[in-house]
Amino acid sequence: MTLEPASPKQILNSHVADSAGMLVPRIYHNLKAYHQSDLFDPLTEHKVGIENISAVFPKSLASLELSKEPYIDIPEQVLDLYLTYRPTPLLRMKNLEKAVNTNCEIYIKDEGAAPTGNHKTNSAYLIAYLCNKDGVKALATETTGNWGIAMAMAGKEFGIEVVCFLDEESHIKRPDRKPAMEKLGAKVIVVESQNGRVKDPLMSAADAAIDFTRESEGTFYIFGSVYNYFVLPQSIVGLEIKNQLAQFDKYPDIVVGTCGGGASLLGTATAFMVDIINENRSTKIVSAEAATCPILSEGKLGLYSIDTRQYYPRLNTYGIDELKEGDYIGGLSSTVLASSVAYFHSKGMLEVNQFTSVEAKNAAELLYRSEGLLIALESGFTLAAIINQAQENDNKVIVANVSSGKGDKQFYR
Repeated sequence: MTLEPASPKQILNSHVADSAGMLVPRIYHNLKAYHQSDLFDPLTEHKVGIENISAVFPKSLASLELSKEPYIDIPEQVLDLYLTYRPTPLLRMKNLEKAVNTNCEIYIKDEGAAPTGNHKTNSAYLIAYLCNKDGVKALATETTGNWGIAMAMAGKEFGIEVVCFLDEESHIKRPDRKPAMEKLGAKVIVVESQNGRVKDPLMSAADAAIDFTRESEGTFYIFGSVYNYFVLPQSIVGLEIKNQLAQFDKYPDIVVGTCGGGASLLGTATAFMVDIINENRSTKIVSAEAATCPILSEGKLGLYSIDTRQYYPRLNTYGIDELKEGDYIGGLSSTVLASSVAYFHSKGMLEVNQFTSVEAKNAAELLYRSEGLLIALESGFTLAAIINQAQENDNKVIVANVSSGKGDKQFYR
């Protein structure tokens, strides 16, 4: 089973209305159509094609990973699931605007309305659907918590066994995540922290998941970030923002996203980045990153892997050697970046705003006090960048997406 590129007719008729008449995109927008993004063998570092990566990717995900089609049709069964919660709300933050004394208009896309409370649901449904079509019966994945919940929910929907490898620090910091995954039918294995400094807790969990995959016949490993099969479905977020703003005759001057592996940032920004490329728009794209994981501001271009087992294909992207000491930052701790983020940053299309955990926490608490919206730990960095942009600019339209912080109350209150 492979995804077919959208036909011209589908592109023109590229939205479907939900029960309330709100528009939901029928297509994904593939940013990889606009730049070179090869994969490389983890041993030889030679470029690889679909026949090579099909050894570790389910065949439909391998096809999707290498697709250069600018538009990809959303399968009807996945679209039906999206219509149970999409479009997610786009909210004008007037009280926040007053609180930071800005004449900019701030709009927040609330991905907390998704069933798992975050944007990862968008990717999980497509991945599970395609794996089911390929006859895959079991998946293993790494998680700091949120991705595991999304994959567990999608696996239950499509009859796929899911085994989640949760890093120990996330298990301690977010004790609700393991039982939430297990309630959805997933098996959860906590990966103990290694002695010494942790390069990347996600990488440690990925290594454990890969070891399990190699020992388990019929099981495939899925990485919950960075690769295009995960990043592509997030483009629905920005496409919806574009539709929702158009109802008010608005278009963003500034688009803000948080960058861990890059999927959340690209989910918000892809639709507008394509407009920059095709229509010469002047929209500013801003990536918020954690000071303890300065992947964009300090990352070096090279061939990087998400594991140390020489299993998954390498990406030509930015990477850093290790995290700096500091507070827990959840999903922002990736030391490897989606190749599209690295490429467009290298071309000057992405601006970086870096914040400490304290600054992110203060921004999130300000949003809660002014708007009553509690956001996820990672989204606190998004809010810090929004506030920074609102105070530095004049009469601009600023948009971003955030995830729910209902499970992260201990970090803020």
